[in-house]
Amino acid sequence: MFEYGATNSYLETEVLTATPQKLQLMLIGGAIRFAQQAKHLKDEGQDEAAWEALLRCRGIITEILINIRPQITPLAGQVAGVYLYLFRELSDIQISNQYEKILSLIPVLEEERDTWSQLCEAMPEAPEMPREEVKEITVSNSQPLPESGHQGGTSWGPHSPPAGDYASGHGSGFSLDA
Repeated sequence: MFEYGATNSYLETEVLTATPQKLQLMLIGGAIRFAQQAKHLKDEGQDEAAWEALLRCRGIITEILINIRPQITPLAGQVAGVYLYLFRELSDIQISNQYEKILSLIPVLEEERDTWSQLCEAMPEAPEMPREEVKEITVSNSQPLPESGHQGGTSWGPHSPPAGDYASGHGSGFSLDA
C-alpha cells in the first residue's frame, strides 16, 4: 500500500508542477498507453476491459481537442484536424468493434508525442502568456463628464442617464423624461 501511495503522490506532484507543454506530452503518452492496452485486451478476449481502455483513450483525445483554439492560428486549426481525425476513428472503432484499426492510429499519436517531446526539450519552462493591457484611469487621462441637456438641468451623475438621445427620448423610441 505504501508504494501505491508514494507513486500516486509523485504523479500528483508531477502533474501539478508540469508546464503546459509537459502536460500535453503526458496526455498523449496516456492516449498511446490506453490505445495499446485496448488492442492487447481485445486480442486477449477481454472485451469489456478493452472497451474501457478505448474510452479512456478517446477521453484524452477529447480533452486535448476541446482545448485547441483553431481560430488563433492556421497551425492550431491543422492540429485540431489531427485530433478530430483521431476522435472520429476511435469512435468508429468503438461502434464497429474493429480494434485492429487502432494500429493505424498509434503512429499518429507517437508522432504527436515526438513533436511535444522536442518542444519540451526546446522550451523547458512554461511560456509567458500574453497579458491583457490594464489601463489605470487617472484624473489626467479621464474625460470630463458631459453636462446634461435634459429638462432637469442637473449634470450627469452615477445614477442618471447620460445626456443625449436616450435622456431626451429623441430617436430612441422611448423617453426617460416622463
